[in-house]
Amino acid sequence: MKKMKQTLENKVPAITMIFWLAKLISTMLGESASDFSTQLFGQTNQTLGELFTVGWSFSLFLIFLSLQMHTNKYQPIFYWNSVGLLAVFGTFSADTLKSLTGLHYMETTLIFAALLIIFFAAWYITTKDLSIHRIISGTQETFYWLTVAATFMLGTAAGDWLATSRSGSYNVDSSGLGLGFLNTGLLLGSLFVMILAYRLIFRPKENSFAEIASFWLAYTLTRPVGASFADYFGYNFDKGILGNAGMTVIGLILFSVAVIILNKDAYQRSLVAHS
Repeated sequence: MKKMKQTLENKVPAITMIFWLAKLISTMLGESASDFSTQLFGQTNQTLGELFTVGWSFSLFLIFLSLQMHTNKYQPIFYWNSVGLLAVFGTFSADTLKSLTGLHYMETTLIFAALLIIFFAAWYITTKDLSIHRIISGTQETFYWLTVAATFMLGTAAGDWLATSRSGSYNVDSSGLGLGFLNTGLLLGSLFVMILAYRLIFRPKENSFAEIASFWLAYTLTRPVGASFADYFGYNFDKGILGNAGMTVIGLILFSVAVIILNKDAYQRSLVAHS
């Protein structure tokens, strides 16, 4: 009997500008779609709305992630739908810890940062590799997605810590820095752009500490940046004229276009690789 092949074709996308744009769009869409879905049953049925949102988003996430993990290579539709759906229910993962424990955003931010470090350590100890360019085994892919999930939770908690006021609004936190949605988006967005500029200009060595650290820091920042702008344009811009429904529609259109471009790019790269 032939021995089963233990390695797969690469399971992650190339890190390009369209990759980063798609990631930002996915977080914007996830935030707006999550809020829209949660509010479908009205403010008096908030819990029902939350359960409904977690139910459909988590179920679809498991389906698309399972499809991606059972293919032998990176499939843009499966990969990016997994990312987008993680942006929907990932918010609840971070918020649930806060609501169940009574911890503040600053404390949950530190907890998720520690969780991310633990995943990195376990990933490296197990595989001796933290490559973000080549995922070719089931073990690597599992750690990759655990890390992705941790970045969503960390980004959610950190963004809320910066944006939330200590008093005077419906959502208060005694550790909140009170920057608001727009200022948080602008501040973290500026940091995100600087990291991308560093990667573009200095081109750190592939899979070096600087290259891996800068990638995951930028990846984490996409969550609060995208979510902050989604909330600003959904709630504050022109007295909330767009709303969560409008932002969800805009997000779906932009996300669909991005995935089509990514799918075409992946196909062309596959042709080159096999030529």
